Amino acid sequence: MQDWSIPLAVATAAFLAVLVWRVRPLVGGAARGRAGREAVRAAHARIDAAKTPAERADALCDAAGLVGAGSARGLYLRAMREAPASTAIVERAAASLARRPRALEALLWRRLGATPWPDSRDATVAALDVLVRLYEGPLRNAVRAKAMANARQALAPDAPAPPESKA
Repeated sequence: MQDWSIPLAVATAAFLAVLVWRVRPLVGGAARGRAGREAVRAAHARIDAAKTPAERADALCDAAGLVGAGSARGLYLRAMREAPASTAIVERAAASLARRPRALEALLWRRLGATPWPDSRDATVAALDVLVRLYEGPLRNAVRAKAMANARQALAPDAPAPPESKA
């Protein structure tokens, strides 16, 4: 009559072990999550308190470093709209989203479409350089890489070529 009690105990223990394993990020990350939320709130307060577009763009970039890739892409795009001529924003976005090449690609394409290229020549050249590296590296598209390199050359023929990627 007690034949089922041992397998039931083993199945229950296995179920509880899997359950604990699945919720472990939530258990240990409660304090870390609270601190992260506070940092994001502080960054948003800094965005709201910014007086100049450059200060707002810097605060948006700082906030983008605290959130996930989807939210970061939106914050970087807002920063690029605040300071369209800033190459630093393009470089920060490239560094921050390096592990998410598709998100970075989408951001850079939106940036290229949002601002007339001659008005923000240096930032556009920086965006084209990052796209060339993406297409030569993780996204592997030789035709697009060559097209972006040609666009860069047409926009800034006197600018030095970007460093070769090691991909």
